[in-house]
Amino acid sequence: MDSLKKTGVIVGAVFGGVIGGSISLVGKLARVKVIDDVGSSVVSSSLLMGRLVGDVASGAADTVCGKIKNDETQVKEGLDDLKGTGKKLVNNFVENVNYIADSGAEIASSIKAKDKPRAVRNAKKLVKWAAVGAITVGVVKMEDSDAKTTKASGESGESGIR
Repeated sequence: MDSLKKTGVIVGAVFGGVIGGSISLVGKLARVKVIDDVGSSVVSSSLLMGRLVGDVASGAADTVCGKIKNDETQVKEGLDDLKGTGKKLVNNFVENVNYIADSGAEIASSIKAKDKPRAVRNAKKLVKWAAVGAITVGVVKMEDSDAKTTKASGESGESGIR
């Protein structure tokens, strides 16, 4: 049922492009990097959500159709799709928990060291994550331009993708 997978990706791309693209455009026009980052992350998160929903729909359809037709190969393919999607979802959840915990620890460490700029930078990361999570209903893939910038300058930073 590849058509269901493609439909999920298309729906995710359209939602992400319209909503995330609009948010990103506002951020660029207003020259507010945080808003632009939220928009970019909404696009990435929406694509991920569309892919996951498409994979679940395809896996469920393959499993049910395979059972009806007594086609064990199709049932196995459907169950494999469902398992793979479950793994991706769990991995996304774990990555996001780590992202939140790391950002929270950085904020606490920054406050303790009286490093206000670092505390504010990490607080912005949490706010961006919360905004993207609220817009995309939970599946979050963060695009962190600050991390990309720090990596390019030779400092260690986050991978930039959550």
